[in-house]
Amino acid sequence: MKTELKTYSVKEICEGFVYNELEGKGLFGLSGKLTIQPEYQRNYIYADGKRDVAVIDSMLKGYPLGLIYFNKIDNEHLEVLDGQQRITSIGRFIKGKFGIADANGIPQYFSGLPAEKQKNLKITSC
Repeated sequence: MKTELKTYSVKEICEGFVYNELEGKGLFGLSGKLTIQPEYQRNYIYADGKRDVAVIDSMLKGYPLGLIYFNKIDNEHLEVLDGQQRITSIGRFIKGKFGIADANGIPQYFSGLPAEKQKNLKITSC
């Protein structure tokens, strides 16, 4: 199997992000070209107010996300092999599905973050 290292930004991966609340699934990203949770993946389990928040908190502190692995389905489509929990957490945060507590314990949603923090989050490499 040939592997190729390719860098995407959070903005690119979350473009067209679709999340199914009923099934607890991150469905699509990369403008519909990425299947985030193919059938062989376990359900999204980070929506516990701890692990999802930890992903975002780590990113805001500048920690690397770690490698995310995709499987190339055809010339245009990919599916996530490893990283769907992180991708779904990021997409849900950007879409305003949860917030992270500030120093006073008040939830801060993506849309309420300073523009510079929003920008830094979106340009983070995956």
